[in-house]
Amino acid sequence: MIVTRSGLVVSPLALRPEDIKVEDIAHSLACCNRFAGHVMKPISVAQHSVFVSRLCSPANQLQALLHDASEAYLGDVTKWVKAAPEMIAYREAEDRAQRVIYERFGCAVEVADEVEQADKLMVRYEAMRGYGRSLPVEASLGYGPPTDEERARVEPWVFWTWREAELAFLARFTELAVGE
Repeated sequence: MIVTRSGLVVSPLALRPEDIKVEDIAHSLACCNRFAGHVMKPISVAQHSVFVSRLCSPANQLQALLHDASEAYLGDVTKWVKAAPEMIAYREAEDRAQRVIYERFGCAVEVADEVEQADKLMVRYEAMRGYGRSLPVEASLGYGPPTDEERARVEPWVFWTWREAELAFLARFTELAVGE
């Protein structure tokens, strides 16, 4: 069990639609750092999510904004650790939580290709900005430095404080989910 920012007591392994508040998601993701915090300046998951949503077509922007929302309830695990065979139970829990979140906000539960590509671009861009170079993993995995054209799609980009990220996430949600 966890206690969310709004005071709800939630079981992340048995997340229900009534447990989910966008304010809790925005706050938690704003306080959660990308790359396990191992960059020169913090980059929050909330900032990442806002930028991923901006890279997508209108039909996929809300899904893109919420694509990492399960991390608000389960915490973030780096993609390289999460992919390990030993982490299957975590991946299953994350999939269940993410499905409930998507359904709660009326998104398709199958992640759109466009969202996956935007996420991958942001990983590469944030690595360049956060480390001052590309990710220190094989380019053959598709994580080489972004091209000039890709950088132009993302910019302008600056490091946000956690509070800026939280407010931007909430503003973006309001913009995309009118009537939720």
